[in-house]
Amino acid sequence: MPRFKYQAMTKTGALVTGTLEAENTNEIVSKLRVSGYYPVDITQELFEEKRKIPFLSFFRRVKASEVEFFSYQLATLLNAGIFLPRALAVASEQITNDMFKSAVDQVRYDVEHGSALCDALTQHKSVFSDLYVNIVRAGETSGVLGLVLSRLAEFSEKQRKLKSAVIAAMFYPIILVCLGVIIGAIVTLFVIPRLSSMFAEMGAALPWPTRILMALTGFARGYWWVVLVLIIIIVFAVRQYARTDSGKRNIDRLKLKLPVAGKVFLIASLTRFTRTLGTLLDNGVQILPSLEIVRATVGNIVFRDVIEISETEIQRGESLANSLKKSGEFPGLVTHMLAIGEESGKPQEMLTKLSEYYEAEMDKQLEKVANLIGPIMILVMALSVGFLVAAAVLPIFQASSMIG
Repeated sequence: MPRFKYQAMTKTGALVTGTLEAENTNEIVSKLRVSGYYPVDITQELFEEKRKIPFLSFFRRVKASEVEFFSYQLATLLNAGIFLPRALAVASEQITNDMFKSAVDQVRYDVEHGSALCDALTQHKSVFSDLYVNIVRAGETSGVLGLVLSRLAEFSEKQRKLKSAVIAAMFYPIILVCLGVIIGAIVTLFVIPRLSSMFAEMGAALPWPTRILMALTGFARGYWWVVLVLIIIIVFAVRQYARTDSGKRNIDRLKLKLPVAGKVFLIASLTRFTRTLGTLLDNGVQILPSLEIVRATVGNIVFRDVIEISETEIQRGESLANSLKKSGEFPGLVTHMLAIGEESGKPQEMLTKLSEYYEAEMDKQLEKVANLIGPIMILVMALSVGFLVAAAVLPIFQASSMIG
């Protein structure tokens, strides 16, 4: 369906702009008049067909930071007393991502024609998550949509910072590995072959580090296809196993038992659990719908199974704290704090405090892992480079002594 860009006047004389889908300009005029707008200019957008290219849509996907900024803007406008359709129009004007702007314009159109904001957001699941939609629904129901959007933006910001911290912790080790691979490739492909040919002409035996490296290089050159096939088979088998229920469960349980990274995975899941559940309860979402959302966002199937069992037990009258405690998967700190919150009637406050605690612990743990990975990688790189240098330098010294 063609898409049109319009300019229109409101009843107060303000100028608004936006986009709508329609068969022709007459339909656009009718839609605007129904919404209480008076059309000034209507033009058809010429880049509509480019949006339909699947390959290009990947590069225009909506980032979490864009949704976060949109939430801050919309919350500020609503808290300032601006009506929702107008607030959506103003926020849409600040969006530069075509895909995101199209989604927001469609949301605004649905809202203007009587749809609730949460129902309009549900039509764009690739942009707005179930967590986002449910929190907005709670805000609309309780009449504090602006406040809820502010909290939602803060929650998204913390999630994004956590993800950035994990990526930053892995950046330095990845750089070291890349440098090691480059150095190894240069020595193996250019230095060692020349030395081996020179020693063959001299009839001398190569040092053992050089012989080991040449044997490995020769095997890789002669049987590279075997190695490649084995890698492909192993990767395919692991991926297929990871898609099964038992495979996912065993892999996620293994993640929690890893020597150093296991604690990071544990704290990450606990942070998602406490932050998400606390945010939902604090914004008026009932416990069972909240747990259903948390179960989909906790990120580890071990905790997901526990939460699913807890939903059933809560329906039978069991408290959430006791249900989690019986599983043995959640730390005592979580169950004790949650029990206190349930007894006081304010579990969301305890969950918020727990999320803040685990976020601080995550920062400490990531720093500890980064500080530990750095020296380990340097040691491994030093041994590897030392072996490569020995394999390249020892033949030179041996050749010099032979010539002398």
